[in-house]
Amino acid sequence: MTARTSRPETVSFDNTDPELITHLYERINDVQSRCPVAWSDASTGFWMLTKYEDVVEASRDWETYTVTEGIMIPPTGASMPVIPAELDPPRHSKLRKLVLPNFTEKALEPWVPGIRRIIADAFEPLLPAGKADIVVDVARPVPVLAICLILGIDTDWRRIRRLAEEFLAATGKPELARAKAAELEAFLEEEIEARRGEPVKDLLGAYVNAEIDGELIPERELLGLVQLLVVAGHETTVNGMGMLLYRLVSEPGLRDRVLADRSLVDKVIDETLRLHPPVWNMGRTVREQTTLRGSTLCPGEKVMLVYGGANRDPDKFEHPGEFDIDRPGITQHLTFGSGRHRCIGEALARLELRLTLNYVLDTIPDVELDGEPSFSGGTNQFGPRAMPVRFASVT
Repeated sequence: MTARTSRPETVSFDNTDPELITHLYERINDVQSRCPVAWSDASTGFWMLTKYEDVVEASRDWETYTVTEGIMIPPTGASMPVIPAELDPPRHSKLRKLVLPNFTEKALEPWVPGIRRIIADAFEPLLPAGKADIVVDVARPVPVLAICLILGIDTDWRRIRRLAEEFLAATGKPELARAKAAELEAFLEEEIEARRGEPVKDLLGAYVNAEIDGELIPERELLGLVQLLVVAGHETTVNGMGMLLYRLVSEPGLRDRVLADRSLVDKVIDETLRLHPPVWNMGRTVREQTTLRGSTLCPGEKVMLVYGGANRDPDKFEHPGEFDIDRPGITQHLTFGSGRHRCIGEALARLELRLTLNYVLDTIPDVELDGEPSFSGGTNQFGPRAMPVRFASVT
């Protein structure tokens, strides 16, 4: 393999550095402006694709950029692939076809009352006090409880939240990552075994006992599928919900404008997702040698698709660093990915964000910051971790 350190496209960029999150987009913008296809020596080395056009093309070209060698840089400690996110066709197509019909906008309609109730329950003890930490008290529990409701998992949401947080936070620390992955997998295996061979009573049970081509889903694939649904089904939405509420209370004039015209809610959601993708990168591995913007990418090399760069690409979005719900092409961001691996849970995430934002506008429209929020992230995540707010008490 050609030495990378002597190449002009080599940059210093380490997504395992906890300090990166404090200036994440400044660093991404710098890489994009200087070298949109860049090589980093961190985490055994990877290419960074930061331009919108390149990320879209790589997302669609599975024959050149495979997911079968993992989608996290560096890898997690999981003992199995994330299903179907780490599968290529044709197996990917079959498993996606099994899951996706349950997460369309139409399929989720019966769950709307239950999710509304979850949101109201999260806010109920906060209303008389007139203050809350909107991330800790609302954004953390709501998505976990929503995915548990849909899948049929009946357990303390705090347990799942802890397992998922610790699993993702351990990425890049091999020994700890394996230990935290094993702890999460043990919990998921308990849920799977409780439904194996039993009459189907919930959606998780339907997946456990589903057949593809006349055969049950193999144990390793099934565990990977359940992990994707449970972890990705809430972790990303926690970040998205926190950033959405942050924009509502911090963007001048935004709250009054949306209160006057609720048709703008979806635009607020999309612009927040564009500017603050909860997952700002995903990985691929080069399968076939290819040349991109003058750089030669070789088989076996890792590739980071930097959604956080693509969403702020000035060649795609005018004044990309500004929050503007009137911008053209506001829905064309890559926060949910692109191509065959576009996020299965997109409709659910949008539903939760829409219902939560409307609840806030209906119930505590005067909400405002009551202190400085704090932000953090992992090797591919970003979002608020605490956000104190105040509002007129509601009894």
